[in-house]
Amino acid sequence: MIDLHCHILPGIDDGAKNTDISVQILNEEKRQGVQAITFTPHFHCNRISAEKFLKAREHSYEKLMAVSQVQELGIKFKLGAEIYFSTKLNEMDLDPLCFTDTKYLLIELPTDEKPYGLRHTIVDILNRGYTPVLAHVERYPYFTDDPTILYDLIEKGCVVQINSRAITDGNKIALKYIKWGMAHLICSDTHNMDERSPNMKDGMKVIERKFGEDYVSWFNKNAVNVFKGNYVDLTVPKKPKKILGIWM
Repeated sequence: MIDLHCHILPGIDDGAKNTDISVQILNEEKRQGVQAITFTPHFHCNRISAEKFLKAREHSYEKLMAVSQVQELGIKFKLGAEIYFSTKLNEMDLDPLCFTDTKYLLIELPTDEKPYGLRHTIVDILNRGYTPVLAHVERYPYFTDDPTILYDLIEKGCVVQINSRAITDGNKIALKYIKWGMAHLICSDTHNMDERSPNMKDGMKVIERKFGEDYVSWFNKNAVNVFKGNYVDLTVPKKPKKILGIWM
């Protein structure tokens, strides 16, 4: 497995507070079978400049890599960011925020209401040669209320990520996205060893039980392709239809 969304870097956001916690999380990821990780600390361009963020990320990464236990794990690492959505992204150099040596960008959307300029900004990012990975889409009520909005973004070229915990918790919309072919990556979004600990293995077990082993293989293949910067093998999604008030 490959984890493309996590908050393991120490002392940079609301994730691991120090290297000791980072090492604990990495050990658990390793135990579950995770072989590669992209570190994605939060980045909000309205709160911090890209330059300051990148310096802070590099400092945190170097601090973690200096721990001998981390090197001994044999996990492959890349850097990235969980980028909070803003129309200002159209004006920015996004290369340093991509997953290392790829054109993939992890983008977080507001959890309260659909942001102004969502479609226009995403299409502009796509036209610039980047591929947005929409983070934990099960959290956004405007997608739940009208999943055709998400369907349209997938049709434009977005990749969709769901948190493993949503799968283990039986989140109905997350499971529907998988059923409709509107989810492409499963990630931990781990922050700590308590309420937001790594759970990739359990999530994949649920997917295997509900959808079959082929789905697990497909999700893992997609993660490998994103980590390497290759194209994702996207299935043709089923467009959700509302029947008697229920999205089917």
